[in-house]
Amino acid sequence: MNFNAIANLAHNGRVARRCPRTSRARRRGRGFPLLICLASVLSAGVVFAPGAPASDTPPQSTTPGAAEAPVPPPTQPPEIQPQILHAAPAPGKGRLDLLIDGNRRWCTYPDDRIVRPPLKPGTPVRRNEVFTFGYQFTVAAVKRGQADTPLMLYESPIFRTASWIPAFKLGQGSQAHKGGHARPFTVADPDAVPKPAEGPMGPDTLVPFWHEPYRCVTMPDRMEFDLEPGTYDIYMAFDLLGREGTWAHRTSAYLTDVRVESARRTRLDGLINLSGGSDRQAELRGSSMEPEATASPAAPGP
Repeated sequence: MNFNAIANLAHNGRVARRCPRTSRARRRGRGFPLLICLASVLSAGVVFAPGAPASDTPPQSTTPGAAEAPVPPPTQPPEIQPQILHAAPAPGKGRLDLLIDGNRRWCTYPDDRIVRPPLKPGTPVRRNEVFTFGYQFTVAAVKRGQADTPLMLYESPIFRTASWIPAFKLGQGSQAHKGGHARPFTVADPDAVPKPAEGPMGPDTLVPFWHEPYRCVTMPDRMEFDLEPGTYDIYMAFDLLGREGTWAHRTSAYLTDVRVESARRTRLDGLINLSGGSDRQAELRGSSMEPEATASPAAPGP
């Protein structure tokens, strides 16, 4: 490497500069300044060394959201979980043990009204018209002598089976939609329920949309409740939420004179069964007082 090559390299490094000849350098010999400049160039090459060559493997992105979005799980039908309490009843109370027999399935339908108003002559019948917007399962008790204060033992979530959406999303309406996409409207309270539109249907007219996956629910095989000692009437019901926002019993059962004693277990036999067609059974068949040894596993034997 001659001096010009070394100078060019020093210029590219932007640090090394040409060293002047001094009298002291001349006294030490002609090769000494060249060594000084070469040392400067080497040190500049260390400071400004070019980066390592890029790898053939592309770098992994650390940006949040860069990974592939997870696929949501498929929609599952509603299921009510068992309600199991501690082995022994609460102090001063007795245990009511509801055992549910049958296939423990209950379903509803788009038009599940008990009473349907008569149609005027000549009125066309609309098929699959939606009137059921949800349902709820409840278990309640009324203590003898306290009919004005019923006890709600269990209240399931409201399972929504329909919502209000613009007609254009169902391919209905008198003309194509020319606006943004409106969000579905779900019934929250009776005052917020839209009224049926009069006259021709437009693309923005709200119409009911049926949610088929949520129309059936699976019940647990057992539910337990702790009650104060006394005699009770027990009620079990499936209530429907109509399109006008009102509730009505659809399938119900009750049993009177169910006795509950302190630290004892009362067995209550029930049935929830769905057979062919729309035949739905909900029954409370009877109750019996279990032996004291089964009321609490900690109780000493005879």
